[in-house]
Amino acid sequence: MKNKFKELKPKKKKIRIVLGENEKTVLLAVGVSALFLGTLAFPNLPMALQPIIKMRGNKGFFKLLKKLRDKNVIYLGGDKVRLTPRGLKLFKIASIDQIKIDKPDKWDGLWRLVSYDVPNKYNKSRDVLRSALERLGFKKIQDSLWVFPYECKEEIAVMANTLGLGSYIMMMMTDKLPSDNEWLREFDLEDYQ
Repeated sequence: MKNKFKELKPKKKKIRIVLGENEKTVLLAVGVSALFLGTLAFPNLPMALQPIIKMRGNKGFFKLLKKLRDKNVIYLGGDKVRLTPRGLKLFKIASIDQIKIDKPDKWDGLWRLVSYDVPNKYNKSRDVLRSALERLGFKKIQDSLWVFPYECKEEIAVMANTLGLGSYIMMMMTDKLPSDNEWLREFDLEDYQ
């Protein structure tokens, strides 16, 4: 008699990687260097890593690198460092977290609308985009339509390109929104009525 039950295989548990501030700094420096140079050689450490080396010493710095290697974020080979595929994903997220939008002294009276229609196969990238918009102060009008009062075209373009979502994101500008007064209050711009 054939067994009617399929053999149950244990599910692979996804491990969430948490990086400390020093680890993020190293990841960003290695990522930027890797983008420009292919790999990072220890003798040519970028200036961004110098404060970490000064604070932790060479021994502490190498311990930090080994920690990142153990988390499968970087690959150490001889005297070179490069990002793993997982490290590249984390680098993209960390670099998006570095984006800031400067608020001008005076508002120009234009609303910036960001709309996106991202296919489900890019769920994680869409989630990173959504959390970045929230962090930067964008307000949600509808599920995939966000509003912001200040110039942000370059920042949105960088995020879209970094996440590989450029063809799914659209930016528009308008001088009028439905319930304009509510949005002015929401962004603390009542003086511009």
